Amino acid sequence: MSTYALMHRLQEQQAMLREAPIRSPSGWNPAQVQRCAYSWMQLSAHWMAHGDEQRALQAWFQAGQHLPQQWNVQALQVLGLTDELALAQRSADMSARRAAQLKASFGHLHERNGPASVFRIDRALAGYLGQARVFSSHPSQQPKLLYVPGLSTAGFVDPQSIALARSLASAYALIREEFEAALQQGDAHEPFMGRLSPEVERRYVSGGAVASWDAIFFDRHGQRHNDVHRRYPNTSAVLDAADRCHIPMQSPETCFSILRPHTRIEPHYGVTNARLVVHLPLKVPPGCYLELVGLGRHDWREGEVFAFDDTFFHAAENPSDQVRGILLTDAWHPDLSAVEREAFTDLITTLTTLESAPEWADDSSAERAAAA
Repeated sequence: MSTYALMHRLQEQQAMLREAPIRSPSGWNPAQVQRCAYSWMQLSAHWMAHGDEQRALQAWFQAGQHLPQQWNVQALQVLGLTDELALAQRSADMSARRAAQLKASFGHLHERNGPASVFRIDRALAGYLGQARVFSSHPSQQPKLLYVPGLSTAGFVDPQSIALARSLASAYALIREEFEAALQQGDAHEPFMGRLSPEVERRYVSGGAVASWDAIFFDRHGQRHNDVHRRYPNTSAVLDAADRCHIPMQSPETCFSILRPHTRIEPHYGVTNARLVVHLPLKVPPGCYLELVGLGRHDWREGEVFAFDDTFFHAAENPSDQVRGILLTDAWHPDLSAVEREAFTDLITTLTTLESAPEWADDSSAERAAAA
């Protein structure tokens, strides 16, 4: 887009916003602004001026996902930012507001139970915000998002310390039966990593011509797949009764994980050490393993539950000619107290909300429909 076209567009949008209702700015189409940092910044200023800090922060985050290679000073001036210094000041203000909302997300627990009860979560947030150096002393442990200090783990975790693991082990025969039926019937599955370009997918999965890492999801990003739960009622009943890690829009991640023959999952890091990954091996050909790089390999054995901290650099492989299948799900780290679990859940829920695109619902239309 030329500078002139950008200026014209921003000025038109600015005029619309002056008269627009806060809940649904008139004349705005999400598809038209979703890749334009300047438009998101304009929306952010609009919502802030109307006292909707959450939407303002959401829009500002979206702007940060689509930064131009070089700032257009004229565009900044249309937005009321006279130069890049003014932009830096606005950015610092929005960062401070975002940090305050994240801190406040578990503030009620701090007040109710005392600072010691949420100290580790508070430090995890300080590390995430860059306000303190919070990191693992182990070189191969590098969470992609949030590191909670003080949680004891050597990477491999004793499954007997996790109630969920014990529940899965006791139901192995029932779960194995439903998994075998899924394979025999060719039940629908999908790539574990989602729909990625071939180039990106190769960073995670490699192998021969038939190599793939697939899944039948019971839960995905914390969203329950009711059709899958109905299809495998025995597995569903065990999962529903178990103490899994529940965080809205994030966890649990539960599936029949299917590693096709001659497939390798390349080394990668998990998101946070607050939750552990639990495996119930259901069908394991010889030679299949999971490796924590620098710590050692674990050979899956059918019926033997296995748990590990996936924030350690890890990989897996099925070198055989047969399918490898496990039930995979999330558990809270056993060192976390009930208060810490609640604080962590509140923090991640707020973080997820602030990193989501603002809603575009037209409240006035909804009110008119309700009145009719």
